[in-house]
Amino acid sequence: MNIREACDALVLGARDYFRKNNFSKAIVGLSGGLDSSVAISIVAKALGKGNVTAILMPDIGTTSPNSMRLAKELLKKLQVRHFEIPINDFVRFFKGLSKKMNYKDEIYAISNVKARTRMMMLYFFANLENALVVGTSDKSEIALGYTTKYGDNAADILVIGDLWKTEVIELGRFLGISESILKKKPSAELVKGITAEKELGAPYNILDRILRKYIEEGLSPQQIIADGFDRKLVNDIIERVRINEHKRRTAMILRVSGRSFHGMEWRMPITNRFNG
Repeated sequence: MNIREACDALVLGARDYFRKNNFSKAIVGLSGGLDSSVAISIVAKALGKGNVTAILMPDIGTTSPNSMRLAKELLKKLQVRHFEIPINDFVRFFKGLSKKMNYKDEIYAISNVKARTRMMMLYFFANLENALVVGTSDKSEIALGYTTKYGDNAADILVIGDLWKTEVIELGRFLGISESILKKKPSAELVKGITAEKELGAPYNILDRILRKYIEEGLSPQQIIADGFDRKLVNDIIERVRINEHKRRTAMILRVSGRSFHGMEWRMPITNRFNG
């Protein structure tokens, strides 16, 4: 991938999308991680720094202070305004609700509450400012389903949704994103101490190679394993891709007639491999 050409294409594409939809402002949730840092940098180039607002939404006690420090350092460099709004009160309400209703295993549900609370906050500001919400998911996360439905995978435009995580790193370095962010271990920071690589079973440089072979080259699991990749890891990754198809679609429409909805269904950008 030619990084300069990719950067220019993303800036032009974002600018064109906003103009064609009669919007000039963008809202971005900034976490201090790689993806959101690259996404906001692209959008600031596309629309101008004065038309972008960043929302920082820490979960105090779980979000690392380092993440917030890195986010603010980037905002100072980009000269983009921001609001910082902790989400703890929202999370506390749902924790209390689950306890009141005697649900004991709440970790997964509460993790998704955090992601959905953040997206609700972003759309609140988008409505106030007549802006579009910029999503920050990359192609690796989308393929693996490493997103929360109607949480971080809900957005009006995904500026890095067609870039693998390893390509986002390259683009971030081209954009001048700090090495502290580039080398930071990816984590949704929904649960303290859990990183993406720990949850997914391998570093992204390995995950991306397997995903490329499966999605872009169309190789079978057996062919990928024959290339020297761990059998269990390959099978786990491909199973993740399969079972998370529902996250790459809008809500399923149950048809009661022969009327066609062709062209009206929206998909996140993966490849034709998922069109079956």
